[in-house]
Amino acid sequence: MRASVSAVLAVLGDLIRGRGSGMRAVVVLSLVVVLLQVTLVPRVGGDSFGGTPDLVAALVVSVAMLRGTLVGAVTGFSAGLLVELLAPTDTLGVLALLYLGAGAWCGRLAESPEPPGLAVMLALVAATAALVPVGVAVLELLRGQEIPIGYLLGRVALPQAVFSAIFAPLVVIPARRLLGPPRVVEPLMVPR
Repeated sequence: MRASVSAVLAVLGDLIRGRGSGMRAVVVLSLVVVLLQVTLVPRVGGDSFGGTPDLVAALVVSVAMLRGTLVGAVTGFSAGLLVELLAPTDTLGVLALLYLGAGAWCGRLAESPEPPGLAVMLALVAATAALVPVGVAVLELLRGQEIPIGYLLGRVALPQAVFSAIFAPLVVIPARRLLGPPRVVEPLMVPR
């Protein structure tokens, strides 16, 4: 039994640390974070504090800042769509679109000459986590639902931003370790 567990861990380690641009690590990290977001995170915080941590926002921000606009946008779209498929919501594609925008927006920072620090990543995670429920509320307003703005900001967006910033190192630090230093990855890149 012990040999089989170590063999599985060795295979997973080889899969994650594969050569290239780190896309294998992005896929594995995305699957793990989405599963955590759907299964364990709803049990953290909850009604007593008003919001729950958004680990997908931490994933999207960290991948976008470490691999660029395109990889961040694709990661945001796929992770948002997986969250919506695994935890059904009223509308399909809203979270995917919001995380896609966040990934593209944060990916622009990967093109800066100096690598982003942990404080910058945590601030962007908090901003993304606060803007996602606001974007969902805007869509609900367009559909004719009434959303109390005080409740949205005070009981959903602000606590979600705080919890996300607190729990973000659980995603950001492993992402930085697995993906390495920031570099922009674009398809069909031609070496100069």
